[in-house]
Amino acid sequence: MVNGAPGSAWAALRSMAGVDTLELLGTLSADDPTPVSEESLFDLASLTKVFTAVAALRLVDAGLIALDEPCAAVLSIGSGPGSGAITLRHLLLHTSGLPAEGGMWRSGLRGAALQRAIVAADLVSAPDTEHRYSDVGFIAVGTLLERVSGRPLAQLIAEVAALLGADTLTWSPDPRHSVATEIQPHRGLVRAEVHDELASALGRPAGHAGLFGTVHDVAALARMIRDDGGGPRRRVLSAASARMLTVPAPAVRADGFEQALGLRVRQRSWMGDGEAVGHTGFTGTAFAVNPRTGDFGVLLLNRVHPTREDADVTGVRREYFAFLSPDKASDPLDGDPQRG
Repeated sequence: MVNGAPGSAWAALRSMAGVDTLELLGTLSADDPTPVSEESLFDLASLTKVFTAVAALRLVDAGLIALDEPCAAVLSIGSGPGSGAITLRHLLLHTSGLPAEGGMWRSGLRGAALQRAIVAADLVSAPDTEHRYSDVGFIAVGTLLERVSGRPLAQLIAEVAALLGADTLTWSPDPRHSVATEIQPHRGLVRAEVHDELASALGRPAGHAGLFGTVHDVAALARMIRDDGGGPRRRVLSAASARMLTVPAPAVRADGFEQALGLRVRQRSWMGDGEAVGHTGFTGTAFAVNPRTGDFGVLLLNRVHPTREDADVTGVRREYFAFLSPDKASDPLDGDPQRG
């Protein structure tokens, strides 16, 4: 337990009124006394989705894909009635109708065959009728971006990272700097390998999970969102596209929060009672930005180490991110789902 949170590691960066405060606690693993440092690489889990969303919006800015044209002209996504109407906007808002998870890996499917099966999954609902947080949808996004651009997803994300100044963001972490996650029966201690079973079975970069990064890498993403798409080297997104990351879609009804393209808005169970936007990851990662004040926070944990049992960090997150709504106390709401 580190600062009351399950796991062995804690890396946090808080930015208030332009002043950054860094906090590093714990070790890379319960059996590795190496202290957490600024170079420690955490399995970012579903924070990968936000980097994927940024890569998608860059292709929108470049005119290579439109948010509201059916994806079927480029890539067939989903199966069943309505699947031909799925758009990139549906995928980024989690309203495509695709299932939440791709459990085909449990049957032994791997690699390209698994990817094809996931992208072709039967719809659970018609597009644009329900909000369903979907790993499958973001795997489809990554596949779609590759098809549209003719470039690997890893290359598209590397371009985003370079513009952000997230210089250590990687799909292939150095074990010497990697923070351990879970001890799994079929894999042993997972360290310097993606924790997400589906991403592991795919065996390649995917849009929903698999990136590793430091607290500074995630802070670079938060700064870009705060700065309306601006980056330290040159602009990452147009201001209009950046705002789509923070402005909720009016017709999308999510459970306990509002949904913007790729980001959750006002998820009070952990963001507090302010105007924050952000995202969480299953391994214990999270970041949130208050676009009005410009303040942001990054909190990276390995809550699933050594086990995901009794690993709820909702209260820890809520307490940490309370500074984003300084004029009000955080609401003692029920916890958010543990899926990232």
